[in-house]
Amino acid sequence: MPARRELGLHALPDLSGDLDWGQDPRLVDLVTSPEEYLRSFQPAGERKRGDGSTLYSLVPEAPRRIYKANPDAKLIFVLEAPVSRAFHAHAHNVELGVEPQTSFDTALEIEPERIKAGASPFLCYATGSQYRQMIEPVDILFGQDNVLILIAEDAEREPRMTVRRIAKFLGVSPYDDLLPFVPRERQSIVPEMLARLRSRRKHPEISAQFRSAMVSEIQWMERRTGSSLDAWLKRDQE
Repeated sequence: MPARRELGLHALPDLSGDLDWGQDPRLVDLVTSPEEYLRSFQPAGERKRGDGSTLYSLVPEAPRRIYKANPDAKLIFVLEAPVSRAFHAHAHNVELGVEPQTSFDTALEIEPERIKAGASPFLCYATGSQYRQMIEPVDILFGQDNVLILIAEDAEREPRMTVRRIAKFLGVSPYDDLLPFVPRERQSIVPEMLARLRSRRKHPEISAQFRSAMVSEIQWMERRTGSSLDAWLKRDQE
């Protein structure tokens, strides 16, 4: 894995020419040429290589470009309950200083306009939680055997088991000598921050509509993974 967090090469053609690259620090580090992209993997030698760009899940055409570059690629998605994902993404963006709308409801309401205007994909909260729209094209392109879906809560609760699943999926030797898993310190302030954001709600009916729409996404994910996601339904209703 390269040291740079978001290489994002396969998402670049879909980013608007009007995008203010300086508005989001996660966009500043994107590579802009195939040559620069390949250089990022040089230290790997003959080992398997991976790109951890979450941006690819937010850009509809990125999977096709990945397939064109490497049809044998394997893809891993780590997903949380869709409403929670959107709310946490908004809270994180407010914390980073890249989200001027401190009201989650308002951010949802103006999202379609933002998309048309070419805003940072990281500001797409509802769109980024449409898991069926995100994963179905990848399943078709690469085949379900090459797409691993991990539930974030399971990965956090059982990190060693998750690493073993990933190793088996990738065809590499498992690495069991993990450091003790300790949640990041930033997580300790999340409840307080979410409480502040909830207190600024202006149009709660918008969030209610969003929660209702996301039920079908969870039901699709249950069929896709063959697992019960009742915990997601409960969490998103809260």
